[in-house]
Amino acid sequence: MSDFIKLEEWLGKACAGDAAREAAAETLLKMADAARAVSHMVARGPMDPVVAGVARQDRPQKFDERAGELFMAALKDAPVAQIARERGMLLEGRSGAPVAMAVDVLNGVQNIVANIPTGSFFSFLPEKGEDTFTRPGSEQVCGGFFMYGPRTMLVFSFGEGTIVANMDPETGVFHITSENRQLPEIPAREYAANASNYRFWDSAIRTYVDDMIDGAEGPREADYNMRWASSLPAETVRILNRGGIFLYPGDSRPGHRHGRMRLLFHANPVALVVEQAGGMATDGENRILDKVAEERGQRTPLIFGSKSEVQRVKRYYELPVGGTRSPLFSRRGLFRF
Repeated sequence: MSDFIKLEEWLGKACAGDAAREAAAETLLKMADAARAVSHMVARGPMDPVVAGVARQDRPQKFDERAGELFMAALKDAPVAQIARERGMLLEGRSGAPVAMAVDVLNGVQNIVANIPTGSFFSFLPEKGEDTFTRPGSEQVCGGFFMYGPRTMLVFSFGEGTIVANMDPETGVFHITSENRQLPEIPAREYAANASNYRFWDSAIRTYVDDMIDGAEGPREADYNMRWASSLPAETVRILNRGGIFLYPGDSRPGHRHGRMRLLFHANPVALVVEQAGGMATDGENRILDKVAEERGQRTPLIFGSKSEVQRVKRYYELPVGGTRSPLFSRRGLFRF
């Protein structure tokens, strides 16, 4: 691993001289210690002593609880003024610290059973007292996530490029493997969406997906593949490597009109790393990083990926016919592109 700089060394050079960035970097290193332990726990799955004697249906909760314990222990002396947990808890940290953070310690914990990647999301914001978590995501000091899969990865940004680190499974040390990850200039013809929700989507999203399903015979004049891992960390890493688009729109189901992704805990860090990699993230119409949470648990639709595709979705919302399909103009509709 001598060809790759260690995470600690990289952070020391990149964040020196800025109090907020230094605090976020110190905290990120503490989180890496917790992520290392969570990675081992996830990798052991049903063999981990955390779930010894626990019924199969109750194991995800036990894993989540243990991940929370590991992260909170690591953050006990971290230079953060407040820690907001995804499950609604707000913890007091170090008085006078320049940053606060939002963290989801184990996103997608149900995926452990199926051996699908899970992750830990984090977002650092300037400490503003009661107003800290009602700031736009564009003010993030740092945001990103750990992913526990075939490789344990860390993807993050301080607003100056998207950085990727990988954990050496033999030593547990994180090494920087990409200092400026960029989405491909020519994106893969792929989209990620939970097609089982199709009937609940609004007409703009249905039409956008319909046009890709129609493939070479439709208005896109090209064939597209659908991907759906049901794992936000894995979907984000795939987008960073291959391009394309991820769609989790709001829909007509009760409680889903305003989306299901947590703005502070998931959408903001994903939007930061995707934008810094040359992509784009919106709720379909509005930039994610411009949105302000009225409450810590606020949800949002989330659509991100290659700029050309995300911008196209926005244009579908602007169609005068509301994005509906037209059998008369199935190949090149009257209001299509």
